[in-house]
Amino acid sequence: MDSERAAAELLSAGFEATANPKESDVILVNTCGFIESAQEESIEAIISLLIHKKDKQKAIIYGCLSTRFAKILSEEIPEADVWLGNYRTGMLLEALGFESKAKRCRANPPKRLRNSEYPHHAYLKISDGCNRACSFCAIPLIRGKQVSQSIENLIEEAKQLEENGVKELSLIAQDLSSYGVDLYKTASLEKLLEALLKNTKIPWLRLMYLYPMHITDGLLNLMAKEPRICKYADMPIQHASDKMLKLMRRKYSEKDLRSLLCKMREKVPGITLRTTVLLGFPGETHNDFEKLMNLVDDTCFELLGGFIWSPENGTSAMKLEEKRVSEKTARIRLDALIERQEEISAEKNRKLIGQTLDVILDSATQARTHGNALETDDIVNISKGSGKAGEFKKVKITNATAHELDGFFVN
Repeated sequence: MDSERAAAELLSAGFEATANPKESDVILVNTCGFIESAQEESIEAIISLLIHKKDKQKAIIYGCLSTRFAKILSEEIPEADVWLGNYRTGMLLEALGFESKAKRCRANPPKRLRNSEYPHHAYLKISDGCNRACSFCAIPLIRGKQVSQSIENLIEEAKQLEENGVKELSLIAQDLSSYGVDLYKTASLEKLLEALLKNTKIPWLRLMYLYPMHITDGLLNLMAKEPRICKYADMPIQHASDKMLKLMRRKYSEKDLRSLLCKMREKVPGITLRTTVLLGFPGETHNDFEKLMNLVDDTCFELLGGFIWSPENGTSAMKLEEKRVSEKTARIRLDALIERQEEISAEKNRKLIGQTLDVILDSATQARTHGNALETDDIVNISKGSGKAGEFKKVKITNATAHELDGFFVN
């Protein structure tokens, strides 16, 4: 969304976009600095774009990586002209010397652009920043404390997106479950969803990144009864061992997790549970890993991803680095967990063969069910029939693997 707003800012000021950096006057790179692998990916992107930079071209680097490491990186990559922090309205125009245009942009922010490949889908960032203190996470250092957008402003943005043809709206935040605590003194995600249901007709609303705390019975009841809210919960658990959860400062126990996961299955029949786990955190033993494997076996998440701990400057986990698990051991554990998840996912998908499912088309030949987020989760390949992106269809499933379904239109 920051990239969409940045592009809109420059286009509204008279710039034109090009995918070819050799044709450009300005090269922009929006970076991620969350974990080591993301940092490496951002640096590779910067270098690949600047390797052929011409003298008159301006290169602006912004975003999370730049926020954290601008001083070091500016010395290592002198080809970049400007290093900025997280995007804010008018920032890029100001950096390019267009002060008056930056002022007008701040006074009247342009409507953000959207992914031209999937115009039927959009993200709605309901808050930014995080008040949690998870010991492994640098997000509060990068994005600051949680700042929620008002329900009124979010409804207005959602209406504009609906007018522009959006059929699926994915609500995002670093901590979706705590939405509104800073504005309304209480978690207000349920209230926001009710307002979106009342004031828009967008067919699919999807919840991305739910922290396990603040998932209330009211929220689950609303998900169960409202067909426009996808029966889908993206909820990273990170671990299942009480010892590891305490070291990670997650503020819940294995018992809490198991109780919540059972409740979600019971209250929202057919829900897709997606999670993320963290392996190799300092102090993790084989017994801790087995506890996580057991929970994954018992819960049978539909979707699961994982990553290996990396030391992040400024996080409290840095104090535990002497207890770090070797990368080889962490990788073995992660591979074993992913291998087991592949079996679970394949088995669950095979049970869908013969069923007719509602899908949204992302292209003429690919679609997704309510249980799959765009560019993140499984896809449905369409073997016959016609349709176009953004349409809702019914598809009969004929074949399945761990991450793909095959089928044909029945309407």
